[in-house]
Amino acid sequence: MRAIIRTADAIADESIETLGYGREQSTWLSALMVAIRLDAEHNQGRRVADLATLGHYLASDCANYLDTQASGLRRELDAQEVAK
Repeated sequence: MRAIIRTADAIADESIETLGYGREQSTWLSALMVAIRLDAEHNQGRRVADLATLGHYLASDCANYLDTQASGLRRELDAQEVAK
């Protein structure tokens, strides 16, 4: 059985989508940090711990996803080099 090797254009498209995901996650984390600041200023920090836990989850999930995507894309690029 032979492995299917995607084109460089397909790999580039997936890379751009992955970067878009990272940017979207960064926007969410920024909004979360604003919510934490506002909670600390106006709500005596009653929700800070919950919000920080959410931030940790989102950041960890994003890092894991981006690591997985980067590894997969790197393998595909390496496979293209071998196929040349």
